Amino acid sequence: MKPKVAQRIRELPPYLFARIDELRNEQRARGVDVIDLGIGDPDLPTPPHIVKALQAAAEVPAHHRYPSYAGMVETRRACAAFYARRFGVTLDPLAEVVTLIGSKEGIAHLPLALVDPGDLVLCPDPGYPVYATGTRFAGGEVGLVPLRRDHGFLPDLAAIPADVARRAKVMWVNYPNNPTAALAPRGFYDELVAFAREHDIVLASDLAYSEVYFDEADRPGSILEVPGARDVAIEFYSLSKTYNMTGWRVGFAVGNRELVGALGKVKTNVDSGVFEAVQAAAIAAVGGDQACVADMRATYRRRVDVLCGGLARIGLDVIRPRATFYCLVQVPSGTTSLDFAGKVLAQAGVVVTPATGFGAGGEGFVRLTVCADEARLAEAVARIGRIV
Repeated sequence: MKPKVAQRIRELPPYLFARIDELRNEQRARGVDVIDLGIGDPDLPTPPHIVKALQAAAEVPAHHRYPSYAGMVETRRACAAFYARRFGVTLDPLAEVVTLIGSKEGIAHLPLALVDPGDLVLCPDPGYPVYATGTRFAGGEVGLVPLRRDHGFLPDLAAIPADVARRAKVMWVNYPNNPTAALAPRGFYDELVAFAREHDIVLASDLAYSEVYFDEADRPGSILEVPGARDVAIEFYSLSKTYNMTGWRVGFAVGNRELVGALGKVKTNVDSGVFEAVQAAAIAAVGGDQACVADMRATYRRRVDVLCGGLARIGLDVIRPRATFYCLVQVPSGTTSLDFAGKVLAQAGVVVTPATGFGAGGEGFVRLTVCADEARLAEAVARIGRIV
């Protein structure tokens, strides 16, 4: 007997990043010195004070037992205090904050809390694949909202058909944006909240890259800063990119108490919370000295100069990021995103991500990260220059 997996699994497209891992490993097995600029995994270490907080907390026997589902009260208070300092947003830590095993987990589980079979969820195209995958797992219908370069990679709310707006139950937004690195001005959030309130749509905001920006004028805000947003919005915050903690798997969701509570109920039934020693490290991260974050931004700014400046000099059309650690490049005329990425890997030994992995709207672009030191970025530019 051959086991038969569920239809939802059979219908899943291949997870692009897993396939990139396979191709990268194949090249390395052939002895190729691969420069991996494909996946957004910071190469910088977690700041020492956060590591020390984990080490100390791991020795406390009370932390060796099951954690609380929603997160320790101290953790949720620290997250609420961070939002108050950073965004001027006041949160009830007991009702409007829930800890997550990384924001990806919460993003994937939100549709289980909100979406019934047949409900329409608006997802950006291109966009983080988990928005659509979580929707499909819950039996929802994915409605794609185009993000186009000529519109600043912002959704054109006026272009969303009235019948689609009426049907939509949830809408995902992500600024600073992955994969385009676009920023959303405050005026856009004002319009978005008004749109959601008018059409009774839940706004799900993914704020994973809020601290990766390069000029104070571009400092990203929270959707919860907008009056009335608390009625319709839930926001996901990740410690992964801000504090180089991708492997630690910790984040949190904040916002409307009914939405946060519904997500918490899902988590109560499917996981057992975040290891409390990791939560102690999270408290040290969001509540501690933020100089490490400023240092991280300075490092990425220098790397962006090397990568984007170099790619522009060899004749590629580069969209220089004002935030995130991603660089979007338009592929040469006459080739596809996938073909160009394959050529760069096969002939230059450099991993880049075809933006079609984030949706059909990514066609014509590849995404590179600056998660490598300046020497490796310069070498990557030189190699790509030899083939383009």
